[in-house]
Amino acid sequence: MSKAVFNISRAQDSRQFAAPPGYQAWGSLTSGKFSGELADGEVLAHVHRCEAEVPTAPLFLITHPSGPSRTLCTVSAPAGGAAQRKEREYTVHGPAGDYAGRIVHGRSPRGIRQAWRIHTPAGTQAAAGYKGSLRGWFAYWVMVPLWPLFAVMGLLHDGGGPSTWMWGKPARITWRPRPRWRGGVLMRFTWSYSLFTWYTERLDASLTHAQAVLYFASLSKDS
Repeated sequence: MSKAVFNISRAQDSRQFAAPPGYQAWGSLTSGKFSGELADGEVLAHVHRCEAEVPTAPLFLITHPSGPSRTLCTVSAPAGGAAQRKEREYTVHGPAGDYAGRIVHGRSPRGIRQAWRIHTPAGTQAAAGYKGSLRGWFAYWVMVPLWPLFAVMGLLHDGGGPSTWMWGKPARITWRPRPRWRGGVLMRFTWSYSLFTWYTERLDASLTHAQAVLYFASLSKDS
């Protein structure tokens, strides 16, 4: 089974490209692993974010990185009033403006973890991923009482303050097919390497890139 590995970089050098009117250069999809400021592979796509606070146009445009501007896919934000909803539903369209499916951001069945669900154009749920592994969340909550100690140690030893020592919330996520009996993995995000691994034969490219951008944006509160 073939797979592709890519990274989303928001480093300054990864945003040196022209954005369409009404949009700002947001980041780049780059093949290979993350290495310092930039990923070490070729640029696969440019990501543009709508500048409007309440966008009427697509929230994100994902375009081909070279030549005339060619759209690979678009991601539209939920309609008005989404802030009061328990779930946020994003619509994805492909290169020709064709409806590719939708992505729903909500909670896991037990309401413990954030959930990202990918739906096909037919409306069936193709995949679901839950933010953070159970082991990661257990370790996170066990360490919470020690954060004040870590903060003091950081200030005393390297002057770096709490951010140098204190952990962020678990962000690793694996999208698995639905129904569950299909088994396997469709896409995986590893936070330590800022890396997405995508099994290309099992998940549509437009939905994959849209989900990757939305999830990465959610980590920086930019969706």
